[in-house]
Amino acid sequence: MRPLVEDVLASLAAGAAERGVALHDEVAEGATVYADARRLEQMLTNLSDNAVKFNREGGEVRVSHERAGVRDHVRVADTGEGVAPEHLPRIFERFYRVDKARSRALGGTGLGLAIVKHLARAHGGEVRVASTPGEGSIFTVELPAEENDEV
Repeated sequence: MRPLVEDVLASLAAGAAERGVALHDEVAEGATVYADARRLEQMLTNLSDNAVKFNREGGEVRVSHERAGVRDHVRVADTGEGVAPEHLPRIFERFYRVDKARSRALGGTGLGLAIVKHLARAHGGEVRVASTPGEGSIFTVELPAEENDEV
């Protein structure tokens, strides 16, 4: 998984540098997840791109992995503006945007998180978010820690 995360973060490095956001790959060498590599890359790209776009100058984005029993947890954490509690129930809906004007200005379509949700579920998993306004967000993609024939 680490080389895939490195590739995703490398593809976002120029935009992150422009915004003064540091990218950190905290995935251990040899870490693996049972997922289609292209779909996992798409999930990580969508989450990491959002983490860069909605971060603050001098902020950070950290991608990590943890195996918790029979589940893998892939996390994208940022030190950005966070999401107000009233938006959290709808954040994974298609075309839903927390800040419509800012999303359009930054090139968002309102589909990225909906795609992440769809792809996580296609793998027998789920995605969730924990967020504190003014402090940042942690998006967790939870996947089965064993091979899933549905993908």
